[in-house]
Amino acid sequence: MKKRIIYLVLIAVSCAGLIGCGKVPVKQYYILNYLPSANRDRLYPNPYPFTIRLRELDIEEAYNRPQIVYRQSPFQLRYYVYQVWAVKPTRMITDLLNKHLVTANLVSSVIRRFDEGPRPDYELNGTIEALEEYDSEELWFAHMCIRLNLVRLKDGKTIYTRRFDHRKKVFQHEPEYVIREMSALMEYIVNQAIHDIDVKLANEMGIKMPQNSTEDSTTALSGDSTITGE
Repeated sequence: MKKRIIYLVLIAVSCAGLIGCGKVPVKQYYILNYLPSANRDRLYPNPYPFTIRLRELDIEEAYNRPQIVYRQSPFQLRYYVYQVWAVKPTRMITDLLNKHLVTANLVSSVIRRFDEGPRPDYELNGTIEALEEYDSEELWFAHMCIRLNLVRLKDGKTIYTRRFDHRKKVFQHEPEYVIREMSALMEYIVNQAIHDIDVKLANEMGIKMPQNSTEDSTTALSGDSTITGE
């Protein structure tokens, strides 16, 4: 009888705990995603006869984790507990970059490993410097900062480098909409990078470019790229 009373008391306490705690939070998994399209404003109509090896991007340590980062000041990072990346950020962004490069048909071959295709002529590498939600009480932004480098492998010379530091306003203050705007920023960054690399590879092949294209590309490559969108 005494054991039965103890058992009933334990059941009552457990039920009270469940009612008090309410619904258990469920993790939400997110991924950057967009449908890449071929660039129609190419300087050379056919794929350049080169192979690019795409190396998995590096990432700043603060962002090298499954939890999505958000911040409310320049000096403090915070991490969501239940909003996480479905794929490692380095793999996710490198996969998107690879998919876009292949779709753009910029070069004859894009490989990830040295043993999976022709000997590469160039290596595309880079670093993810920021991947975060930046918010205050009134304004939310998606923020991405990525540096990309193109290295000519025969002499180890970096023929292209550019740091993309972009943010975009998020009007609906929920993590899902932050990820949507991050995806839009990612597409913008890769489109710009492909245009830049198109210019560099044209130079490598000795292709003469229209004067206005040369001026535009020189301006684009001169420094950091920043955009604030709505």
